[in-house]
Amino acid sequence: MAIGRRVVMGAAAGLLASPALAQPARRPRGPFWPGGARLAIGVCMMFEADGGQPAMWQNGPPGTPQAGQRFPNLPMIQGRTYGAKEGVPRLLDLFDRLGIRVSSFMIGESIRRYPELAREIVERGHEAGGRAIRHAPQYHLPKAQEREFLREGFEALRNATGLWPKGFNAQGLQGSVNTNDLLQELGLIYSIDDRSRDEPWIQVVNGDKELCLVPYMGHVNDLNFFQNQQRSLDDYEQMLRQEFEVLYEEGATRRRMMSVPLHDFVAGRPAVIPSVQRFLDWAGKHPGVWFARRDEIAEWALGPGRALTPRDAPVLPG
Repeated sequence: MAIGRRVVMGAAAGLLASPALAQPARRPRGPFWPGGARLAIGVCMMFEADGGQPAMWQNGPPGTPQAGQRFPNLPMIQGRTYGAKEGVPRLLDLFDRLGIRVSSFMIGESIRRYPELAREIVERGHEAGGRAIRHAPQYHLPKAQEREFLREGFEALRNATGLWPKGFNAQGLQGSVNTNDLLQELGLIYSIDDRSRDEPWIQVVNGDKELCLVPYMGHVNDLNFFQNQQRSLDDYEQMLRQEFEVLYEEGATRRRMMSVPLHDFVAGRPAVIPSVQRFLDWAGKHPGVWFARRDEIAEWALGPGRALTPRDAPVLPG
């Protein structure tokens, strides 16, 4: 049976370790996760409805006097609004039926527009993850401007839910070279904006401080799969199952985690949600599966499971 959220954390009491740079060949063997779990699955629910996306606006038709003017992109706006009106409620009901808790990363403008929904997500046991005030690029911003761009989003979350976020997600995972330093400075402990490992790891920030990276994988992202690639539901389920099978097998001898990214206006559609349910139900029937919020994964990697957590500098272009 799957390991629930109430895992006894004492199972790895001997794993507290020094923060020295980890060498994979020298890392001790297990337990990799609380209670001796074999694989952690981190489900993300992106709350992006009416989040100030640049695509909500469009230029007038080419060749017309209005070509240089900006107009609301009503179909795009309505498609995103669907996430708040239908997608999030449908996904929350699914998670309740399956008995799992997820991490919901919420755009500040989405929270301001739908504060009751943000509160409901938290009240139903899910993590309130942080995002910037708008769903817009930040990798180009000067450091001081980016700090305020982040802070404003986090304050919107606190105003609605009473919570300051522990984790963060940037638009398209594209933070700047300053983002992780700023997150640690603002009191966060982790970011999901990483694709370099199939396990959490610790990045050195602000000289000698630390931020946990809890990976978010784009190739199993519902938005990328259906909207960008226009793949089939069968392809989606096969991709998820094969991702699980390999990581579950590897999890017998090393720490592994699987990312399941879901968007309110994609996975929350009636046509897609049965595929999500079939996968999560199937995966949960495997022994030693831990469905974990990402704050739980980060806290384990930084705390009781620290001896198994790689510690490294960020990867930047030469």
